[in-house]
Amino acid sequence: MIMKIAGAVLSIFIAMMIMSGPALALTFREPAKGSAERAAIMDTLRPAVEAEMRGPVEFVVTTIRVTPNWAFVQVEPQRPGGGVIDPEETGFAGESDMMDGLTVYGLVGFQAGRWNLIDHMVGPTDVGYAIWQQRYGVPAALLGLE
Repeated sequence: MIMKIAGAVLSIFIAMMIMSGPALALTFREPAKGSAERAAIMDTLRPAVEAEMRGPVEFVVTTIRVTPNWAFVQVEPQRPGGGVIDPEETGFAGESDMMDGLTVYGLVGFQAGRWNLIDHMVGPTDVGYAIWQQRYGVPAALLGLE
């Protein structure tokens, strides 16, 4: 009998949490420079960006917001050691005049015990990542949209 009551109370509590989820404040953190978590997030984004930049990159982090399941980053790619990347020597050659620089926005998800690249974009001229809220269910606050 006590187990049935405890189960019912737990079910009600879970239902209340689900229904109040959007109303709960989202808390996120910024992993420290040099931390393993920050490195893992950047290393998840790096291969896709290196392919587009046609060479090795390191990132200057402008924004990094992390929850247990998501990471949103805004980074400026550069060549190792701080070298400037010429957009005309990347996969964006001929298109760079239609871009707002090489700023990279990335969405990374924590699944199966590791960070995985969900989506990214380079040089959008608007808030192109706003669609990620609807497309992937990422909280708007994590994207800086609230």
